[in-house]
Amino acid sequence: MISNDPGATVTSPALKVNRLATAYRRFLSTADSAVFAWEVDEHYSQLTLLTLLRRGDSETRRAAALALGILGNQRAISPLARALNDQDRGVRLSADDSFRAILLRDCEPVHHQSLLRLMHLNDGGEYQDAFSLAEQLVSLSPRFAEAHHQLAICWHGMGNHFQAEGVYRVCLWNCRFHYPAWQGLARCRVELGDDVGALMALRRALEICPDLESVRLQIRTLRRKMRRADS
Repeated sequence: MISNDPGATVTSPALKVNRLATAYRRFLSTADSAVFAWEVDEHYSQLTLLTLLRRGDSETRRAAALALGILGNQRAISPLARALNDQDRGVRLSADDSFRAILLRDCEPVHHQSLLRLMHLNDGGEYQDAFSLAEQLVSLSPRFAEAHHQLAICWHGMGNHFQAEGVYRVCLWNCRFHYPAWQGLARCRVELGDDVGALMALRRALEICPDLESVRLQIRTLRRKMRRADS
């Protein structure tokens, strides 16, 4: 778009979208995330990417979701969580990857290696070894939702469902869109005999991320259990 001043030009919104689409198509061909990040960072702010995530066509929304996962910060978490309900499956998949990526790095860089170590221990079922590391990470970064999530997993893995439920709640206080924490909370409530509470937590997880087919199955199973109990 040319201004009235013949010596000045401004970039039109359409050109900015085209730049993003071009970078995205190149990424799909090369899988070079570093080049994609450089190309996007050169021309787009996070605010612009968030606007395109909400208002662009499907390809633009996919590209914006992907870019936010690489370049975005904590402020992108809520918009990405809302994009988990996008009508386009590609947008939902990109938004989910980016949402989880930002959740994991929503802390000081010095704590990130501790988080990765903690997740590795929990994934391996080494809950006792993970516990002290989780408590330390929570104390150092008390508003880091994923640290609380990992601590809750430790309590859960050690069989203390009451403590786990409380820590899942703290995680959700810091990030209400943290659907894995809603799933964990539901499991605790089942263990504690609160099927109604479990069903509410599962429904909340599904509202946030409708592609959770395993949660749909759990909801149906829990409903059948509750109907049998009432009959």
